[in-house]
Amino acid sequence: MGPLIVSDIILLVFTIYIGIFLRNFYSPYPEMKVGFHIWEVCYDKNTWEYGNKFAGLTSIVLGLILFAIIFPLLIYLELKRSYLVGIISLFAIIYFILLYFIVKIRLRKKFNLKDD
Repeated sequence: MGPLIVSDIILLVFTIYIGIFLRNFYSPYPEMKVGFHIWEVCYDKNTWEYGNKFAGLTSIVLGLILFAIIFPLLIYLELKRSYLVGIISLFAIIYFILLYFIVKIRLRKKFNLKDD
């Protein structure tokens, strides 16, 4: 179980680091070199600032839910190691998919953005 616990801790630290980075260290609007780059976030200055801060917060919350609450509970339940390896891999994929779609949907609703 040791490698799984270490993997979980590394993923938790990674998600928190990404969240802090997105909230505080994104580039100013015209440059947009560093930040969360999806169409809705890059639309204008307001969406760029709000989107990066929201993506950072979402990253931290998703990381805490998946890697600080759910996965440690699964370890505590003493599931088979092969199941836990698959679950932690699945959680990493789910983290990125949820981050993408939560930010995308939130910005579309808040700023009334539509594909034309």
